[in-house]
Amino acid sequence: MNKDTLTEEQTQFYMAESVLAINSIHELGFIHRDIKPDNLLIDARGHVKLSDFGLCTGLKKAHSTDYYRDLTQAQPIDFTTRPLNANDSRRKAETWKSKRRKLAYSTVGTPDYIAPEVFQQSGYNLSCDWWSLGVIMYESLIGYPPFCSESPQETYRKVMNWRNTLVFPDEVPISDIARNLILSLCTDPDKRLGFPEVESLKEHAFFKGVDWIHIRDRPAAITMAIKSLTDTSNFDEFPDADLKLDQIDENKDWVFINYTYKRFEGLTQRGSMLMP
Repeated sequence: MNKDTLTEEQTQFYMAESVLAINSIHELGFIHRDIKPDNLLIDARGHVKLSDFGLCTGLKKAHSTDYYRDLTQAQPIDFTTRPLNANDSRRKAETWKSKRRKLAYSTVGTPDYIAPEVFQQSGYNLSCDWWSLGVIMYESLIGYPPFCSESPQETYRKVMNWRNTLVFPDEVPISDIARNLILSLCTDPDKRLGFPEVESLKEHAFFKGVDWIHIRDRPAAITMAIKSLTDTSNFDEFPDADLKLDQIDENKDWVFINYTYKRFEGLTQRGSMLMP
């Protein structure tokens, strides 16, 4: 969010480490199902750590799409596709930047990164995580995800109509190799790189020169400035909470506010305890 776009060299680094992180989940027999920038954390050395396994599911289990049902039940809307011009791209970038931080704090989330087959009832496999990575790569280079819209319902419609809506703005040039990798991830499930073997993804020309074995031992693409273990300068500042506490009774010990006292049967006075 602090950088509107990343260079292709920086993007290569973060995509490569993300490939390794996602593949480690797949090797354990799980699909992450919620790959998005908010879940790709940066450690003190600037390297990627994958987080948030709340939607993670085993490959051998039936996949429920209940989580996404609200969007699939949305009323149809009129949707036409036209080539992006400079004004459209600029407006998208500004709109996305204004709401991106709010989405990061939202418990609802956004369908921008979800593969189209996940919305359907026909089932899906681990390749849905590679689709999400392709969307993140697009956002890293272009400045906003390919299906971003004013509402989740419209985003859902764009994702489902991806063959017509996945377009690249002319005013934000990227290399043909980078474009090819994005289109090789954001495509039909059986054609995606990384499935069924991750090697097909690692061998793509965009990753030329990546030392997959030692990448985490090398300097990160962007150096992190960490002063100490308790340095929180890289985190967003939250507004002060408006705490409305009950009036304190000066006759009571303020240390024990919001605590209740209970003596458990069978315990002596010495064994009594305070329960929060």
